[in-house]
Amino acid sequence: MFHNKPIDPLCFFNIDGKTIDLKQCGQEKEKYVIKGHNSQLIAQGYIGYNWQDPQFPDSAEGYSYYRFFNAGENLYWLYTINSGGGTGNFTSIHRVKRKNTDTLEVETLVDGDRCNGGLQDVAEINNHLNFSQNLTAYDLIALSKNLDPKVKAYDDLAACAICCVAKAYYKVNSNMQLKLSYVDLGATEETQEMPDQGALQSCFNHLIASYVTAGKTQLKQDMLDGLAAKFKQTCKKK
Repeated sequence: MFHNKPIDPLCFFNIDGKTIDLKQCGQEKEKYVIKGHNSQLIAQGYIGYNWQDPQFPDSAEGYSYYRFFNAGENLYWLYTINSGGGTGNFTSIHRVKRKNTDTLEVETLVDGDRCNGGLQDVAEINNHLNFSQNLTAYDLIALSKNLDPKVKAYDDLAACAICCVAKAYYKVNSNMQLKLSYVDLGATEETQEMPDQGALQSCFNHLIASYVTAGKTQLKQDMLDGLAAKFKQTCKKK
């Protein structure tokens, strides 16, 4: 709270530095026009609104929302969802502490945009924050211990913002210790429904499809490392 109101969500958009001065952030500072609310997010307990920059009245609306979770010891996890009005959907998780009445201390744990590390499924369970993070094909292989340094994002494997192939599920404690629980490959068995960016992507897609068809869709670290090893052995540049 700040001045007996929820903290303005624009204070958490494009955070610069380790502290936020609550007197110098938000809608009043930015001079944006509030254009309404996302009723679904509000119903889920989010704080925020849609907005527009009056200097660009014909531009698409932006939006800024957040939800907070207790991290113990006067700490809070903050999950933010922001867009400047373009195609991006920027999501972040921060650890926040009140320094004084007017100042927050902020540490960013993780952030992303759509398939490039976008965050969902955020919930506090047994004093741990749980969340999922979108993965591209390149991200998936990079998350293993078997990434071939010769394999390049975009050129060899899909890495674009609309090229999701899986989700990584994590747990984090109040000490900012992040632990991978598992990777979920989803249910897509048809390779033509998968991304096609990159010289090795077709081979990767067939490998993923074989895992999904066999029911191997939730991979802990050892199985993920095994998948990456198969990719390295099977999918070679011509």
